Amino acid sequence: MEKQTKSTIQEDMKKLQLYTYDFIQQYALVHQGKEEAEGITPLLQAISRSIGHPVAYFDKEGRFLGESLLSKNRSTRLDSNASDVFMHHFEEDRALSMQNKSVVTIVQDGSKHQVLLTLPYYAGGQYEGVFRMLGDYSSRYAHNAVMLRSLAWFMAGLFVIVPIFSYLLSRKITRPLLTLSRVMRDFGEGGQEDETLPLERRDEAGQLAESFKRMKEQIEKQMTHLAEERNRVIELEQSKRRFYQHMTHELKTPLTSISGYAQIISEPGFNDPVFLERAAHRIKAESERMHAMVVQVLELARREDRQNEPAKLPFDLGAQLKACCEDMEMKASRYNIKLQCNMQPVLMNGQEEELRRVWVNLLDNAIKYGAAGTTIAIKTECVEGDIIVRLRNELDQDQKADAALIFEPFYRENDMLAKEKGSIGLGLAICRSIIERHAGTIHFQQGDRFAVVQVQLPYGHKLATN
Repeated sequence: MEKQTKSTIQEDMKKLQLYTYDFIQQYALVHQGKEEAEGITPLLQAISRSIGHPVAYFDKEGRFLGESLLSKNRSTRLDSNASDVFMHHFEEDRALSMQNKSVVTIVQDGSKHQVLLTLPYYAGGQYEGVFRMLGDYSSRYAHNAVMLRSLAWFMAGLFVIVPIFSYLLSRKITRPLLTLSRVMRDFGEGGQEDETLPLERRDEAGQLAESFKRMKEQIEKQMTHLAEERNRVIELEQSKRRFYQHMTHELKTPLTSISGYAQIISEPGFNDPVFLERAAHRIKAESERMHAMVVQVLELARREDRQNEPAKLPFDLGAQLKACCEDMEMKASRYNIKLQCNMQPVLMNGQEEELRRVWVNLLDNAIKYGAAGTTIAIKTECVEGDIIVRLRNELDQDQKADAALIFEPFYRENDMLAKEKGSIGLGLAICRSIIERHAGTIHFQQGDRFAVVQVQLPYGHKLATN
């Protein structure tokens, strides 16, 4: 709006400029020869009466010579004192007029908006001075301000009315979709279907609800599967990393010992039969330890990777556990520990020798870490088609074991507390591999100074294959 007003002022001033120059030419023709005698005052008053605006004149030196004021009856009077508005921006506008340029200057004082038109005045082809004409555009600016306020209120009303109308219209159109959205949110939060559920509808809303329900079920199934696969990959990667770290550590110790002895006895001039005998004994012992370690590692890898399993045959698990307890009684008595076996005949299909190794391994660990003068209890029970074997022993000291890592290869948290040395921590890992190949589970629990290992096996099962 303001830009349009300024454009209108420019057009008005251009017209006023042309009119003023025409008027000056006509005035010169009419008053030819009288201008010098009468001076500039008659021309100044004549221009003011003709254009209906106050006019001031400044000579070529920039001196104020007079200001023509217009009364209500369009009569003029000459004022010898220049109004402040005529002096506004005077020097800059005068400098441009001396270059034969007309200048339009807008003067704003509060709510007043006045426009000065500065025109150069030539007589006989010589620059004589400058006319400054004053136009009052306050009413136009006030009118524009009123229009702007009215437009602002109108726009504000639109901003209020249009959203309300749009909201009411959208509510009417989208009410079924809003209902469907609420029901979908309830589905996501586990809510129950209510009477507004549009599944029975035959229109697009009903089809959308049915499609959403199927999609939700598929997404949940896929997300569960992806989470399980991700956790499995992370677990396998961590297990693999721990395996190589422990394997490297376990092989480093005997290799260091063998290398040290070999370096000493290979030195020139070595002649120490006693040391040589001790070195040979030590190298043999470390070599046997490495051999046993490699054999166990290969066995564990073979169990995890092999595709074909021996045939499963029925056998009495209770009798097998009882026989294992009898075999381990001598070792347990050596550490003043008793074995209490509470068995019942249980017929199951499986690999008898493989499972026997599990029980011997578990009993051996319980004896190594058990407290002297205590009892190791082994019990079997049948629960909902599964066979549960539970082994419970009292620990020698307050020992802490990580239930999540105890069946990992090379895990030996309490190795310093064991009664026997030399274990490389693969026994329980092999046990877990055997149990999992029999479609069972093995868990470790610890509370106070008691440790419990629980094995759960199905009666009849299909052996897992990779």
